[in-house]
Amino acid sequence: MKAVIFDLDGVITDTAEYHFLAWKRIAEQLHIPFDRSFNESLKGIGRQQSLDNILTRGGAASTFTTAEKQALMRQKNQYYQKLIENLAPGDLLPGIGKLLSELKDEHIQIALASSSRNAPAILKRLGISGDFQAVVDPETIEKGKPAPDIFLTAAALLGVSPAECAAIEDAEAGISAIKSAGMFAVGVGDERSMHAADLIVSRTSQLSFHLLYSGWKRCRERQQTERS
Repeated sequence: MKAVIFDLDGVITDTAEYHFLAWKRIAEQLHIPFDRSFNESLKGIGRQQSLDNILTRGGAASTFTTAEKQALMRQKNQYYQKLIENLAPGDLLPGIGKLLSELKDEHIQIALASSSRNAPAILKRLGISGDFQAVVDPETIEKGKPAPDIFLTAAALLGVSPAECAAIEDAEAGISAIKSAGMFAVGVGDERSMHAADLIVSRTSQLSFHLLYSGWKRCRERQQTERS
């Protein structure tokens, strides 16, 4: 294992509530019902697809022009940016700071593969920008999760093979993307939603270099046995 690739929301910090509040405000402006249950379906997907799903829910998928949709997405992002202004190093999820330190000690490269365009600013607020050798710009990715593009791009930026990477996600779409990229998939969450992952932990505090490396090694050994 030469690299670990992280998702952001729900893995490094929890900004899901801020996304929920920002999208809820947009939906309410459009008189479209929006609750936490529906918000779960937006987990792990990009801003464009999220807006399209909201508009479809409100029966307004064909009502807005491309320019109007762009304006709504900018407005949502403005709401979100205002909400995350107070993020600080103390908002790292439990165990993540320790894990990043362990990975650096083991000379494991670290990358971020998030669909959030605000990721660089969030990493800076959390005080961990310097820990990442690569941060994928989602604007450069043709297909979002569950397509593997963003994880493959992260590996390419690091100069490592996908087979040498472990990647950590908390959304089903993200796990699908990792598996499609040919990487070792680590899921954070309940076993039912993370069932496709190679390794599942219920909380970020359970993550460690030893756990990731031993899981990755067992997975590769099993794959080699199956091929022989």
